[in-house]
Amino acid sequence: MPAGGTSNLVENDVISKTALMGGGVTSPLQLKAAEVRSNRVNWQSYKQGQMISLEEYGVITRLDFASSDAESRALYLRNNSDLAAKTFYKLIQHIAKDQTIQYLLVMIDDLIIEDHSRVEMFKNYAMSVKESPWTGYFTLLTRSDGFIVNQASAIITKMACWGKDSMDEQNQHVYVTWLRDQLRIPNNDYTQSVCRCLQILLRIDGYRKVFFEIDGVSAIVNVLSSRVGFQLQYQLTFCLWCLTFNEDISSRLEK
Repeated sequence: MPAGGTSNLVENDVISKTALMGGGVTSPLQLKAAEVRSNRVNWQSYKQGQMISLEEYGVITRLDFASSDAESRALYLRNNSDLAAKTFYKLIQHIAKDQTIQYLLVMIDDLIIEDHSRVEMFKNYAMSVKESPWTGYFTLLTRSDGFIVNQASAIITKMACWGKDSMDEQNQHVYVTWLRDQLRIPNNDYTQSVCRCLQILLRIDGYRKVFFEIDGVSAIVNVLSSRVGFQLQYQLTFCLWCLTFNEDISSRLEK
């Protein structure tokens, strides 16, 4: 069953249309992603230095948005989805340089935004090598670079919501708790991005329940009670509204 479940289709349509009303604002994450895209990685130097294989070089240059178009990427991925997912998986594991990891994460995010079904190729590859699809990205949440952390979070969110299956219960709790804790960080430069992840997650009932159970509502209320701008007010209010689609949560909020 898709992550949202058939019972959520109507409400998700309503939520998606409402979410568009808050669009048009560029967050620090988006601004940094644009900067990362403009600083192309010299994959040739990685190949010459034997830091990536010839095969990996061929894959990554075919999929780099700076040197390919949407049609050619789609055709390539239809025939090489496992190889593509394997390449990203290995490069993120073995490359240490922050700038290159940033670029790889932006590439992954762009690929799955271009076609939401591509989250499955990353999840399927991880399962084929008996790995959790979440482990590598969860590891990135511990990095010191704020962009890497929040870009990884954006990818985790999309994989958790756009795939055929929801995140398993244990990892749901770990990830949703992490998002709640990010809301509690004073003067977090990436609060908009954290809220955007919650806006996507809380469209799905299973994630609503976890967020409510870990007292995520109080984290939202605490941010709203501070001096935040209109965009954050909108995003946080939207998250509270998403929670009300669960009747039990709605009734408990009214109390």
